[in-house]
Amino acid sequence: MTASLAGCGKYSQSEIDLRDQGIEQMDAGNYEEAITLFDQALAKSIGKVTDLEIDINYYKAAAQFSAGSFDDAVKTYTYLIKYDGDNYEAYFLRGSIYATEGEIGEAITDYDAAVAIDEKNYLLYIQIYENLNSLGYTDQGLVYLNNALDVSDKSANAKYYKGRIYYMLGQNADAQEYLQAAVDKDIIEAKLYLAKLYQDSGDYDSAQTLLEEYAASDEVTSSALAALGDIEMTNGNYENALGYYQAGLSLDSIDNMSELMKGQVAALEKLERYSEAKDVLTQYLESYPNDEEASKELIFLETR
Repeated sequence: MTASLAGCGKYSQSEIDLRDQGIEQMDAGNYEEAITLFDQALAKSIGKVTDLEIDINYYKAAAQFSAGSFDDAVKTYTYLIKYDGDNYEAYFLRGSIYATEGEIGEAITDYDAAVAIDEKNYLLYIQIYENLNSLGYTDQGLVYLNNALDVSDKSANAKYYKGRIYYMLGQNADAQEYLQAAVDKDIIEAKLYLAKLYQDSGDYDSAQTLLEEYAASDEVTSSALAALGDIEMTNGNYENALGYYQAGLSLDSIDNMSELMKGQVAALEKLERYSEAKDVLTQYLESYPNDEEASKELIFLETR
């Protein structure tokens, strides 16, 4: 957003600069400092709420949540709902805080409001389910998955997500029907889940063909490559797994660096390339020094 706002007269440049400094502090894990900078940025506002103030408040709420200031984050998201009420994210994020705090009634109210705004956002239903399930509210989460399946939508994108949801629910026949229909409509992501279905049924050749097609596509993500690596690890194909982890680490956009690096270490260990595994794990611990399990693993590798 920075580049698009910098040359526009309706924004304060000092407000933009302070916002960017706050983001840098967030990235460094200095959440209290980030909140202070976001507040300073908002104090530079020219008087009315613009998309810049809304943007800053989203960052501020995220920093408050990361700092453990849940009540403050709720207040910020409530402000955002007032000024950005057509955006499902404010409801979803506030609902997620309520769920974390055990206020399940308030969470459900916000989640319902979020899906009402964007009822064909299937990933939103999945994220709500995953949040609730991880907190022990599985039955409430399943309601959202089933509601997603009831959405009237015949698009190729809907077939992909509904196939993915059927897979999550263990309804494999329906999952295969929908995922195959999505693949036939050139939805690349559907190949990953269809491959998982084939693997579950023991048809490894069909699964491998789909995985290779998926990995070669321009739409592949670092998260997907990590999933492919994990599948290959399960199947004992450690060279293939290593290739997928390394491919994920070579992407320009990586949102799961720690997962990919740990996967790479595991694959190297299985291949008995201990020296390389030790080097990667040493690099990993430079970025994630508080990972006690990885620290113990490094001690093991130093003895190999």
